[in-house]
Amino acid sequence: MKFLKGLFITAIILVLLGYAGYYFVNKFMEDKAVEYVEKDLVENNDVAMARDYVDRSPALKSYISEGAEANLEELPVQTREEATRMVMQKLSFQEMQQIQSKAANGMTEQEVLELMGKFEAKLTDEELLALKAIVYRELYE
Repeated sequence: MKFLKGLFITAIILVLLGYAGYYFVNKFMEDKAVEYVEKDLVENNDVAMARDYVDRSPALKSYISEGAEANLEELPVQTREEATRMVMQKLSFQEMQQIQSKAANGMTEQEVLELMGKFEAKLTDEELLALKAIVYRELYE
């Protein structure tokens, strides 16, 4: 009986350690991804390029403009960092790799709109509005 009790306690400790390790590794990876996005946007002047790209696409500009009047304080995420974390939680690692690969090779307007459709399927209306509002503010304010 004493042996089973010791085995049970050991199993619980290992499960807790495993969960804590998983949580901290995920948190670390999210932080690194946010840091990378921030650094990459600033260093490569991607904001200006993204603004030009959106301005050349009436459909994309209209889509993003839906977030222009949104009150971020009432939405689930308010900052670019929070939005990055939210997207990382909603999309699989493979989906993020595919998006990054397509973006690096240049995306057509149709591919961007398809990507928006993927976000619409994975996010709630409030989360999607928050993303639109954040993107709009990053590009135009």
